[in-house]
Amino acid sequence: MQELAHFQSIATHMIAVDRQRDQMLRAMDAMWHNRWQLPPALHAVGWVHKVVSTDPHDAVRAGTRVLSSVAPRITAQPLGYAQGGAQAARQQAERIERALAWHFRNASRRRRASILRDVVLSALLYDEVVAQVVYLPAQQQAAGQLGLAASGLASGPAQRFGPFAIIVRNPQHVHVRYSDWAPEAVLLKQVMPISEAAAFWGNALTDKLPRPRRGRAAKRAEELRYCTIFDYMDSERRAVWAVLQEDGAALAEPSGSEQAAAIEILREEHGLGFLPWAAKVGGTTLHSGGAQRIPLLASVFQSGQWDTQNIVETLLASEVIAYAAAPRLKVEGPTAEVDVDYGEPGRVVHVPPGHQLNPLAAPGLDESLARIAERVAERMGKSTVPRVLQTADFPNGTAFATLNLATQSGIKSLTPYKELAEEALAEVFQLMLSWVQHSGQALDAYVSQRGRSQPIRLDSNEGDLTEVLIDVELTADVPPTGWRASTRPAWRCATWATAANGRWNRSVRRMRRK
Repeated sequence: MQELAHFQSIATHMIAVDRQRDQMLRAMDAMWHNRWQLPPALHAVGWVHKVVSTDPHDAVRAGTRVLSSVAPRITAQPLGYAQGGAQAARQQAERIERALAWHFRNASRRRRASILRDVVLSALLYDEVVAQVVYLPAQQQAAGQLGLAASGLASGPAQRFGPFAIIVRNPQHVHVRYSDWAPEAVLLKQVMPISEAAAFWGNALTDKLPRPRRGRAAKRAEELRYCTIFDYMDSERRAVWAVLQEDGAALAEPSGSEQAAAIEILREEHGLGFLPWAAKVGGTTLHSGGAQRIPLLASVFQSGQWDTQNIVETLLASEVIAYAAAPRLKVEGPTAEVDVDYGEPGRVVHVPPGHQLNPLAAPGLDESLARIAERVAERMGKSTVPRVLQTADFPNGTAFATLNLATQSGIKSLTPYKELAEEALAEVFQLMLSWVQHSGQALDAYVSQRGRSQPIRLDSNEGDLTEVLIDVELTADVPPTGWRASTRPAWRCATWATAANGRWNRSVRRMRRK
């Protein structure tokens, strides 16, 4: 087993390789959270009011809403015949499908946010999905070895949602070493208070923390209230260490520093035989580094469209606000003794002899800026998600063929990210089966059949549960392709052909007759 310095060197190299990627992902986060700073030239102008466009956020949000509103459809294909032949293999595959769907739903209920929504959002925003599949019985056993006998993993709320926890990580916090065959190693880095790290890692960390001393050493120890946890794992080994630091604003170096050396928490061969991380990247392999990933907002970031739109919108709105209190009347004469009554409608203006009172036209909107703003917004719509998927707003009287073509074309623009999310979910389900097979325990699930709850059991002793190929399909939440508007205005309803038998849906036909 290599020393800790070996894993620190690997971690330093993995972080350096992803430096260009992290720069782009930070820009994606800025657009998602609507964080934009005025250019220095506009800071000194007092009448400028900053306006930030929400178009990038709305585009990503629309894509997430379209692809994550329907539960994923799981398909298990047996790679071999179980005991009993092909029929038994198909029945086993069907049980696997239902059991995985049931446990995935429970694992999503365990979290604060939907797993499916986080996976789709990560695919759209970062063009990368990294998810950690945790098997709670194995986690509970490891917690006992770390001195956490009173861990909450054994409590009722933790066990109520099944044995799995699926944690979708932000790709900026994870560095993955990919090969042409599969992900080879994963490095997770987290900044957290020392109290939280000690509560999670137990005696493995608390026994190695520096003891309080007197004088400057004690004051220095009090200032180190945070730590960066580095968790490295490959298919055979795992190493975890912590580096103490003063605050949680930035990450520490994997090798530590002169003021705070690295504290080893764990270093062992895990013996799982697989890497319990689902890591998938979209984009292309024709390029390397940050250019490999092509998020939904990649062209907006690379071309600077968002900066241009924000500057134009800022100048346009600032000019209107600055001229809001512009003069409306012009007085011509030797004095300013013109009495204007601003009371009742039809007010009177008293103009002394030798004076003239002429109205001034209100300042108009700068048409050049308005046209540029519209053109940039249209380009951004072409680069991301069409408006029809964002707002479903279309002119009255639009033919269904036109609407259907626009909707289906908009969905096609999301195809790369849809496929990425499907592959990531398929890998998550495959890891769930790998955990069950490794544990040697049976996996129980319950499905509803004919209004009754029926138990399903997957027993790893009866066969290798991993000998299946998992496919996942995400269905877009849009009107079906066969939908068409009624040609008779009196009916004012929709009809569609059912996918099962191709006949008209009877309930809708009754609605039409009404």
